Amino acid sequence: MTSRRDLLRLAVGGGLTLAALAACGGERGATTTSSPAAGDPLAPLTPIRTPTPDAPPRRLIALSSADLDVLHALGREPEAAWAVDGTGPRPWRERPAPPRPGWEGPGLPGLRSLLPFGVDAFVLAAADVSADQLRGYERLAAVIVDPEGRPGWRAHLDLVAGALDRDPAPAAGPTEEALDAWTRGQRRLGVEALAVVVGTGAGPDTPVATLAADSPFGAEVRALGVDVLAHGEPRPYRELRRPGVQVVRVDPRDGDLVAAVRQPSVASLPWALEQLVRGRRPA
Repeated sequence: MTSRRDLLRLAVGGGLTLAALAACGGERGATTTSSPAAGDPLAPLTPIRTPTPDAPPRRLIALSSADLDVLHALGREPEAAWAVDGTGPRPWRERPAPPRPGWEGPGLPGLRSLLPFGVDAFVLAAADVSADQLRGYERLAAVIVDPEGRPGWRAHLDLVAGALDRDPAPAAGPTEEALDAWTRGQRRLGVEALAVVVGTGAGPDTPVATLAADSPFGAEVRALGVDVLAHGEPRPYRELRRPGVQVVRVDPRDGDLVAAVRQPSVASLPWALEQLVRGRRPA
C-alpha cells in the first residue's frame, strides 16, 4: 500500500502557484487559508479551499472507497465516486454505486474527467493525494481533507459530517457497538494480539508476510486495545502461532476483504474484522 507520505516524496514541485490558487478561492462555499511552508515534501497537506459552515456543499464527488462509505453513512449520495479499489457493490454497502468518472489513467482522476459533474466539493480525506493533485482539485471546488493525514474511521466520519453540517452520531453508534462486540468476543477467547497474514494459504514452515501494525487497518485494530503482531520480513507461519495471538488471513483474491482492509471505514471495518476471525481461535 502506498502511503500519502510516500506519494509526497515522489510528487513535489510543479503545478499552479499558491497565489494563483488563492485567486480561485473566492467562490461561495469555500474559504482561503494559509499555505504550508515551502520546501518540506513531508509536511501535512493544508487545503486552501474548504467548505464554510454557512454554505455546506451539496454536490459531491468521493475519491476513495472509504470516503464513499462515509457519505453513505451520513445519508448523502455523491454525484460520482472513484476509488483505486473500485466503488461497485460491496457486502457492507446498502446503496448502489454512484456514477464513475470516465478515468482509466494511473492515480486519481484528472480534472477533465471530473468537470462534467459540476460539483462544489471533493471528498478525499482517505485518498492518497499528493500536494500537486490537491492544488489541481482546488481549481474546481472546495476539498474535504484531513491536514493531519489519513484519519481513523471515527475522525473521518466527524470530519466529513462537520463539513456537510450533518450529525455523525446516528452513523457512529452502530459501528461503535459492532466494534465493541467484536473486541469483547476476542477478549473472551483470550486474544491479546492479531496477526494478519497476507496470502492464499500457508503450511507450518511457509514464510508469510504480515500486515504492518501502522497500516490504516492495523491502527484501527490497535485503537480497539488489541495489539498487532507484524514483522518487516516474511516469517514461517508456525512462528506466528503463539498463545494469545489470533492469526487471520487476507486472501489477495478476495476483492471485498482486500478493499475493506486497505481502506477501513465506518461501514467496512466491522465487516472485515468479523470476516477475518470467523471460525478461528487463537493458539
